Amino acid sequence: MRMKQRAVSHIGVIGAGMAGLVASMQLARLGHSVQLIERAKYPGGTAGYYVREGVEYPTGATISFGMEPGGPLRALLEDVGVHLPSLAMEHSMDVVLMDRVVHVYSDRVRWMEELRRAFPERAVEVVEFWKRLERTARAVYLVSKSYASLPIRTATDLGRLPSTVLHHPRLFLSSVPEMRSTVEAMLQKYRLKDYDPFCRFLNAQLLDAAQVDISHAAWLPSAVALDIYRYGTHVVAGGFTAIAQALLQQARALGVQVWMSHTVVGADYDSAAKKWRLLSNRRMQLEVDAVINATGRAIPTSHADHAAANHFDSAVEALEARSVGPRWGAVRLDALVSSQWLRSLDLPVDASIYPFAFQLANDEEMGTLLEDPDGAVYVTLHPRKECQRAALERREPVSPCQPEDGQVVTVSVHTPALGWISLDKDTYQLKKAAVARALMHRLEKVLPGFVANARVRRMGTPLTYQRYLNKAEVGGHPLTVKASLVTPRGARTERPQWYLAGDTVFPGPGTLSAAMSGLYAARAIDGRAGRTIPVL
Repeated sequence: MRMKQRAVSHIGVIGAGMAGLVASMQLARLGHSVQLIERAKYPGGTAGYYVREGVEYPTGATISFGMEPGGPLRALLEDVGVHLPSLAMEHSMDVVLMDRVVHVYSDRVRWMEELRRAFPERAVEVVEFWKRLERTARAVYLVSKSYASLPIRTATDLGRLPSTVLHHPRLFLSSVPEMRSTVEAMLQKYRLKDYDPFCRFLNAQLLDAAQVDISHAAWLPSAVALDIYRYGTHVVAGGFTAIAQALLQQARALGVQVWMSHTVVGADYDSAAKKWRLLSNRRMQLEVDAVINATGRAIPTSHADHAAANHFDSAVEALEARSVGPRWGAVRLDALVSSQWLRSLDLPVDASIYPFAFQLANDEEMGTLLEDPDGAVYVTLHPRKECQRAALERREPVSPCQPEDGQVVTVSVHTPALGWISLDKDTYQLKKAAVARALMHRLEKVLPGFVANARVRRMGTPLTYQRYLNKAEVGGHPLTVKASLVTPRGARTERPQWYLAGDTVFPGPGTLSAAMSGLYAARAIDGRAGRTIPVL
């Protein structure tokens, strides 16, 4: 006879990013006593923000995927009592290649027209490839909306997948043969593997969304990562800063005890009492029945029953084992620019209301400096909060205000973390200065006058991330076939009552995926988590 599982009531969640916040709230509303511990002053993690001289600088995404009506992120937020209005965007990004610009649209008809315009040399093959990609993306997105989690260990991990498959049998059957395919293999089928402009476009998108290029990116998750814009691109006033703040406020309302500016430096397991003791850098100790590590880094532990316990929860080591290339870090530039100057540019959107992004494919200089020839510089123009709020109230695509103060522009680009943290001080400063010059040169191509109109410029490297987040790597779990489908890393670990969440475990990179991983970690502790989310 199977023994009844011991009830868990006191839970420690480490990390107040999207994963940790969602996990905390799901468990608190089920009656568990939850302690949420965060290293930073502000919530959000890598999708959070920091404040300098009264200005908020977002550290992650500003466009919200999954926030469309019936979308999985919106459903997750509303399930825990967070209701945030959002604005839909039709044109959210331009991908700037060496010889052409690709406008990323949400409308499917317009997007197909753009593919024909942007890639005229192989327009027929590109459109046929994307139609196949759309079918695959639809199947994968339906799996996401069923809240199924890998690896499947119990019936609760299936979520609503069985009923989803029953409602769409032909769609899912058509995707089964593609389970071990890469994006490059699918390009080969459509005679596009040697079509450099299209491959450069896909690499620019995938190195940001999947952490790998077309040669290693798994077709199934990459399809939805590439087509997610067509499911609706939405922006919440204040971006993910506002989402993180709203989640933290609601977490406290649900009874979660929050400890900001505390770094968990150790965890000890008492086998007799079946308790974990968490120790912070400020000498705070918490005794809990279970732990969710949502930081993406290892927590030093002692556990007498498992000699190798120190390695079992290391999401970084799990990531390394699944990697096929470098462990990515990021160089980041945050700037405060003149609002008047932004208004003078010929931008596709009103930058006072809508965020807009440029993906600038690395030129030879950037590719060499950053050891990433296939990557891209990701530039985001951030709107003013008061303009967004007014637009949400009016529901009109007309600028409701003329901001006279500065606006924030953030710039980030992938680079192997090891290439920075191993440098001596002088070499580090020389490399940082060279990258800064190359970034300025690249930015001037799409934002002429940036250097002259940037009132504040702050630059960070993988060492900066190491200092503030205690990890040099960004981006999380790569969407390779092995890491995402064959041997995915899930919420459960070999440690007793020790769980993982965040972008280094299934479903992988991105704020939507991180939020879903928080649900899956909560569900691994209490199978009731997520049951009140409406059927999508």
